[in-house]
Order: sequence, then C-alpha cells, then structure tokens
Amino acid sequence: MDHTPEMRQGYSFRLVNIDCLRTSTDFNVVMELEESIEDLLPYLAATLPGCSYVHGSGVIDLMDTGHIVGIYPERITITSVRNSEEAALLCRTYFEKIQQVRAARESIQPVYKTRPTLTLLDILKALPRTNCGACESPTCTAFAARVFRREAPLARCPAFLENRSRHRNLLQKMASAGYAIPCDPP
Repeated sequence: MDHTPEMRQGYSFRLVNIDCLRTSTDFNVVMELEESIEDLLPYLAATLPGCSYVHGSGVIDLMDTGHIVGIYPERITITSVRNSEEAALLCRTYFEKIQQVRAARESIQPVYKTRPTLTLLDILKALPRTNCGACESPTCTAFAARVFRREAPLARCPAFLENRSRHRNLLQKMASAGYAIPCDPP
C-alpha cells in the first residue's frame, strides 16, 4: 500500500509498504525528482563513499546507515525507513547532496570506471568466525553485516586486528569504498 506523496521543492516522496515482509513495521521510500540527474551520476558516485556505480548503467547503489539506497536519473529509493519524519530527513539529505554536487561539479573528478565492489562475504572471510562476542555482536556474521552497513568499525574485532597484515586486499577494497580503516598498531 502506498501512502500519500509528500511534495517538496524539487522532489516528492512517498512511503511504500514492504510487501514481501508482511510483519515489517518499516517502509521503503520512493523519492521522485522533478529534474533528471542522469548527467550528475558520475559526479555523485565520486562523492558517495562505498557506492557501487558502473558508468552507463543509470544507477548508483549504496548502503547508508542500514538503508539500501538506489539513485536513478529520475528517482531515489531508500529501504527500511521507520516513519515519515525519517523519510523526509533522508530525502532532504540526498536532495541537498545533489544540489551540492551540481554546484561543485567542475571541481569533482567523475567516476567513469568500475571500482572494486566490497561484499559482506569479503568482510566475513577476514573474521575469525569464532563468535567470541568481543566485538559486541552475537556472531561474526552479524558483526560483518554491521561493518558492511557502516554501523560498526572493523577495529572492534581484536582477532582481525591481530591478523590484519593477512588482509591487505580487503583493507584496500574497503579504503576504496570509503570505509574507515583500522590504523596499524604503534
């Protein structure tokens, strides 16, 4: 079931029930843009840490504090939103980001090539899989998911920190995706 669209200057948005999860109390957001941003996608991709973008595909995907965000030329979709207030805040934030990128376009190096993609499995493979709980998550899989969603730093896993030299490729991939990288011990 769709909710009534809310109009703003430059865009409108509506909350959409998550039909595949009947018991969910969260919504998805569909934000319709009044003006196409197709020409801005390579510039937005350059400024959004951790996004996935293939030039010419017409979509930028990213994780943003637990939300899956899809940025298309005429709309933006955002998952797992609690209410209209949170939706309004997220929509305003992304619309302001578009305005900032449009204004600073000349000083931004656009992305025209594919960046390495980071997956939750990449992170999980680097963890000890002992489910020790030192990271404050019940399992290594849960912790990997929190790191992937940018809800927890990888440095919270003491076992990873002890063996980080074995995971340079992961750390490079994470750095290129805009993740905070644990510092080398002194």
